[in-house]
Amino acid sequence: MNSDLKIAKEAAIEAGKVILQYYKADYEIKEKSYHNPVTTADNAADDKIKNILTINRPQYGWLSEETLDSPERLSKKKVWVVDPLDGTKEFIEGVPNFVVSIGLVRDGKPILGVLYNPVTLELFTASEGEGAYLNNKRIHCTKKI
Repeated sequence: MNSDLKIAKEAAIEAGKVILQYYKADYEIKEKSYHNPVTTADNAADDKIKNILTINRPQYGWLSEETLDSPERLSKKKVWVVDPLDGTKEFIEGVPNFVVSIGLVRDGKPILGVLYNPVTLELFTASEGEGAYLNNKRIHCTKKI
């Protein structure tokens, strides 16, 4: 497994642990914009992911739904692209259909992705040249006939 994927998996799992501390518990909800909520869990998970990824790969750029964007990332060859709690509305409603989303792009093209649902413990991963996996078991697209 490539080392960037390993780090992204670690960050997703650790962020999932943070999210579960808030799931079906008390937390603050704010509106980023009309019908676009953000919770304490979103921000705490974002902090955890950013800490893990930027410590391990300080030379990479950072773009997150919950972090103020910086034009500095545009000068980086590789950029982490993160939504720390993708499915915030479902999280708020107590529906377990949300994930931690982490991607990595190189020169503007995606090269790996991680989706982790901390409630169902489903960890989807994919990386360039290595295929896609669910909980370390290879998965494939079906052909529609």
